[in-house]
Amino acid sequence: MRKSYGIVIALAACGARQRQATDEAQSFECKNRIASYVVSHHMGGDELGVQMDCSEVGPRIKRWRTDKVGTRQEDAHALSAREFDKAWTEIDGTGWPNLHDCTNGTAGKQDPVYVFDVKDDQNTATFQCQSQSMPYPYNDIVDPLDLAAQKGRGDLGDDEPAEMKAMDKDHKK
Repeated sequence: MRKSYGIVIALAACGARQRQATDEAQSFECKNRIASYVVSHHMGGDELGVQMDCSEVGPRIKRWRTDKVGTRQEDAHALSAREFDKAWTEIDGTGWPNLHDCTNGTAGKQDPVYVFDVKDDQNTATFQCQSQSMPYPYNDIVDPLDLAAQKGRGDLGDDEPAEMKAMDKDHKK
């Protein structure tokens, strides 16, 4: 009797998950939403970027990295409607249609430059911030994009430059 009870619970759980997935797929509205940032002159590469969009192939996120010699590495993966909407809610909470170039970044000559593009079916905004770390509220765009892009994924490429690897190899000898 206990085995059949467990099977019934498992089947009910599977059915509930399927209904949830079906409900999400039916209730998701893309509204041409896109949120992205591209960073130039970052210590992780010459260019880093993350873009979340939904109009081409459904909710997805992609990230890329170009190293100092121009080698580009990238990956992309689908997001559930719930994951997309969760990240979008955080980004939307910044009031992005009203944001302009930041004035509260570190703005050092060698600091990375972040360029943001955000849009939906009603607004479009492009702005930038030069800073070692993103100040508020710009960090509330970077953080959810990074979290969604890295969920279940490793780092893109190898962060250690070839010359450092050569030095490590020489020291081990």
